[in-house]
Amino acid sequence: MIVNRVEVDQFNETLQKARDDSSKTKKVIEFEGNWEIGKMGPQFSANINIESGGEFLIQSDEPMSLGGGGTAPNPVQYALYGIAACFAATFAKWTAMEGIVLNQFKIKVRADMNLGVSFGIYQEPAAPIYERIKFDIIVDSEMSPEEIEKFKEITKQRCPCYYCLTTSIIPEIIFTRVDREL
Repeated sequence: MIVNRVEVDQFNETLQKARDDSSKTKKVIEFEGNWEIGKMGPQFSANINIESGGEFLIQSDEPMSLGGGGTAPNPVQYALYGIAACFAATFAKWTAMEGIVLNQFKIKVRADMNLGVSFGIYQEPAAPIYERIKFDIIVDSEMSPEEIEKFKEITKQRCPCYYCLTTSIIPEIIFTRVDREL
């Protein structure tokens, strides 16, 4: 059964497997990106493996004002898109699991940024890079305002990208220098 473009039976099966064996809740996402030195167009690209087979090319470019060519979405746009898409998927999934039909679900994203830290003008924590991130959400459904609030809170608790946005996660960064013989 499909509700809100969510395969409810498939997701129920996944949930049951996870309840039966908590190791099924673990997942690794891995890919390699490349800064495209000596090329025109987007500055960074990665081929991401997709579950149905094959790869999907994702490219980004900085805006011209930041030294790029403006030929592709910039990394911040992708990050905000990822958070919004993950939030939407989580909301749609958990409403679908309750049999609630969404006629429409839209998210308008706005991020107010201060690039002073990125430019080296300000030292942390004098000015945050993100002064505000706002999601204006439009939902058309038979849900009551109380149900919408309930699923908003469920989504905030269960959305992986919202978690990353609201929780301090310090990535491990390892540089490997390529040694060239002279």
